[in-house]
Amino acid sequence: MKRGHLIVLIGIAVAGLALATAYLIGAKRGENEDAQRISEIEAELQRLKEGEEKASVAKRVAEQMEEIARDQRMMSDAQRDSAEKQRELAEQYAREAERESELARAAEAKANAARQQAESASQEAQRERAKAEEKELEALRSKNDADTLGYRNLARTLGNASVLARENDNLTLARKLALTSWYFQEKYGDDKYQAEVFRALVSDDVVETMVPSHSAIYDIDTSYDGKSFMICTGYGEILSWKEKDITTVFSDKKYDWRGMVQVPDGLWALSFNGSLCHFTYTGKMEEYALPETEYFMLKQLPDGKLMACARHRVVMFDVQKRVPLVVREELQKRFSVMAITHREVLYFFSDGSVGITELATGRYKALSSRGGDVVTAAQYDRRTDMLYVGLASGKIQVMKKDGVLYKQLTGHKAAIMGMTLVVKENLLLSIGRDKELHIWNLDRLEQVNNVVSTSYRFDGWPMCIEAVGSKMLCGMSTGKITQWELSIKQLAKTTRDRLKEGLSESEWNHYVGTRVKYMKLK
Repeated sequence: MKRGHLIVLIGIAVAGLALATAYLIGAKRGENEDAQRISEIEAELQRLKEGEEKASVAKRVAEQMEEIARDQRMMSDAQRDSAEKQRELAEQYAREAERESELARAAEAKANAARQQAESASQEAQRERAKAEEKELEALRSKNDADTLGYRNLARTLGNASVLARENDNLTLARKLALTSWYFQEKYGDDKYQAEVFRALVSDDVVETMVPSHSAIYDIDTSYDGKSFMICTGYGEILSWKEKDITTVFSDKKYDWRGMVQVPDGLWALSFNGSLCHFTYTGKMEEYALPETEYFMLKQLPDGKLMACARHRVVMFDVQKRVPLVVREELQKRFSVMAITHREVLYFFSDGSVGITELATGRYKALSSRGGDVVTAAQYDRRTDMLYVGLASGKIQVMKKDGVLYKQLTGHKAAIMGMTLVVKENLLLSIGRDKELHIWNLDRLEQVNNVVSTSYRFDGWPMCIEAVGSKMLCGMSTGKITQWELSIKQLAKTTRDRLKEGLSESEWNHYVGTRVKYMKLK
């Protein structure tokens, strides 16, 4: 039974009991007391009624509270159910999110693998492309190399054809072929002094020859200003060569000039019998007597002193005080070649041994034989600190510092007579008893082949050789002087200037070939 019903029943029972009690009391005590009792009963009833009302209110409150509690319980159940549903839904979402995360991770891993595979494929493609490009470049280089070698061979072939045409007295064709040969060598060659091309350009009409004397030319020296040559002969002549014009500076047959040195105030010349003479540019001459012996060479030291060389001695001469200083009696052996470096003076004796004087201290020491091959010429290059030594066998040895052999040049068939450097063109010129001039390209000194650029055969004995700028002068035993222009570009220009026209198209097709497009080179 519910609590509200119980309260009502209790109220009814109490009310009944109260009425019964009132009735009995009234019956016993009389009517007088009825009113009081009724009053009391009424009061009691009133209290009961109030109690009933309170009970009713309490009942209603209880009912309301119960309803509220029921509603709350229902709400709590609903909320619990909702929360449970929310929890289940959240768990479901979490499971779905986890599945989606796993799917995303799998997709990401798959994407990474695909990306790595793509990158690897891209790198492989790049490598393959690079290999293909390298192969293409290699093929192109091979083709270019083959074409270049073909053009170089063509240049040499045309050069030989030019020389042959000149030998057959066809000078015009020889010049055309020489110019065409130079064009291909200039464009595709790596050696501008290639023998066949250079020989084609250095024709007989390019080489200038004059006969200023009937005596041997013993020494040629460049002028102090570097613009002309000074020449001395065995007939006592001192000549000046400038721009192909020769003038006589001094001539007296009692002198037999063997060497000379130019200085700012004039020229020193040494005679065979020991007369050392100074000539000013105004024509004044002063003569100084040296110890009597047979002299053959005059050299100048870096400090300005002169060295008059005889076969067994060297006389030092002070150009400031104009007096001999020292006669070297140590040189008991015969020598004919001297070289002056920036550290020492080298004496090469006829038995193959060497003597050295240190410039800093003046100390002299003798070295043992070089192995029996006698030195016949020497040339020192201050730019590279190398010494070029010409031998009686015709070989030229290139010596580094402290006498270390660096290279040996072969080409001459007899003893070397003289050498000189052409600094402007970086060439070494050598003349020998085989009556040949050889031109050595120092730019290609390290290479085994093609060191000799060309050779030229004289009609007499070459005695001395000198170069200034790109021009060379060679003095002969017959008194002739031969001049060459050594710049290959200048030689080509001279050849071009002497031509009216280049190869015709038919000549081009015959000598060059139809595979090379025809060009007018004139």
